[in-house]
Amino acid sequence: MIESKDRQGRISKVFEELKKEDRKAFIPFITCGFPDLDGTFKIFEVLEKCGVDIIEIGIPFSDPLADGPVIQKTSKIALEAGINTDTVFETVGTIRKTSATPIVLLAYFNTIYAYGVERFLSSAKESGVDGMIIPDLPLEEFNKYSTLFDKSAIDNIMIASLTSGRERLADIAAAGRGFIYCVSLKGVTGIRSGLSSEVSDFLKVLRSVTDLPLALGFGLSTAEQVKQLEDKCDGIIMGSKILDIILEAEDIDKGLEELEKFCKEIIKEL
Repeated sequence: MIESKDRQGRISKVFEELKKEDRKAFIPFITCGFPDLDGTFKIFEVLEKCGVDIIEIGIPFSDPLADGPVIQKTSKIALEAGINTDTVFETVGTIRKTSATPIVLLAYFNTIYAYGVERFLSSAKESGVDGMIIPDLPLEEFNKYSTLFDKSAIDNIMIASLTSGRERLADIAAAGRGFIYCVSLKGVTGIRSGLSSEVSDFLKVLRSVTDLPLALGFGLSTAEQVKQLEDKCDGIIMGSKILDIILEAEDIDKGLEELEKFCKEIIKEL
């Protein structure tokens, strides 16, 4: 097993505390600028109030290949409202003035490259970002920029998929910090009714090659699914379901009420 390179950032500390308490992490995903900037702040506040452990914020992108229809819709709304990379950094900076909750940014590499990789990481760190997920950057390409991540001290959260073999998973895990984003299905994100039978074996293989926390995402949307996971992983990630609650609500206030109710139900299972 390859041991993680722990720099004791906010993310590592959260997982350490959760382990002591025998709990799993709840990591919701939200799109910056959805339903608008004020709504983003309100959603973050509700999630924090509920006691979520880490919050993932997506930079809206015009062609999010790994995202399903719900997240694509929220990205479109945010982009049409003029949300850009600088807006996201400003939003995180404002949140960080009153919040210590770990924040992970999800950004497609085209966004990062266009901004300038070193400049992007510097701005992210300055705003208060703790980790980065780049769904379209394969390991081989990431290795070209690993020294910049080391310099920024931002956790590079690697994505591991069901289709990868043991050796590949070991290499992915060795490059990661914070936690491993474990993809629970083949395809894009979205709301699913159940979990693949392959997930359990996949997580066992990952557990055998790394001591980094394993957070499972893609398709998780119900408390029943969370129950199925038992001791198979260290956290769960939900995005489409979180955003769909807001999308389907009569108004933002109703959506926030439903979101709080749902998050408390999930946390109870963790």
